[in-house]
Amino acid sequence: MNDVKAPIYLGLLIFIGLFLCSWVSLANSISIDTLDKNKVVKVDTVNAVKKKSYKIIPRVATLKSLMIPGWGQYYNRQYWKLPLVAGAFITLGLIADYNQVRYVKYRGYYYIASPHPEDPSYVPPATVAVPFEDGLIRDLDVNQLKRLNDGYRRNRDYTYIGMVLAWALNVVDANVSAHLKTFDVSDDITLKIKPNFEYQPNANGLYSGISLSFNFKK
Repeated sequence: MNDVKAPIYLGLLIFIGLFLCSWVSLANSISIDTLDKNKVVKVDTVNAVKKKSYKIIPRVATLKSLMIPGWGQYYNRQYWKLPLVAGAFITLGLIADYNQVRYVKYRGYYYIASPHPEDPSYVPPATVAVPFEDGLIRDLDVNQLKRLNDGYRRNRDYTYIGMVLAWALNVVDANVSAHLKTFDVSDDITLKIKPNFEYQPNANGLYSGISLSFNFKK
């Protein structure tokens, strides 16, 4: 009888041992999963905080604006300036194209009305019939064509200079705006004004003054 019960007791002990081992393993896996989830949540929270914090570097804003007009303003998150930058360059580009087209046009007619040093036998006409934008055709001499030719070329060159100045202004604006955005205006920067009174024995008199002290954020 005891020989029959011994295997039963042994089986029960083995079952209880396996149950305890599996329960401990399950508890450990649950705790590990919980820790992993907490770590993931913490990492995600840290990443979210890092993503939310947007640091502006003036040098980067300057380089971006130097490469492409408006890129520095976009980097500084001043989106309202993008239409202004784009409008300035589009307008200047249209003006430059307007003058370039007419310069090429009148240069051709001016060449016809001008003497050709490479061909001494060429006799230029006294006037050249030039079609204007209003649909009329006018006879212009070499002096009139030269004035038109020089005027449109000068206006085109001035427009190119204006584009360079606009580009430079765009870079300066991006740099200054980036510095202003990164300037610390917190309460850690304070200015203290303190009056001073000193007695000068040599002069036998009392002198007053003011001292200014700045405290910057560490």
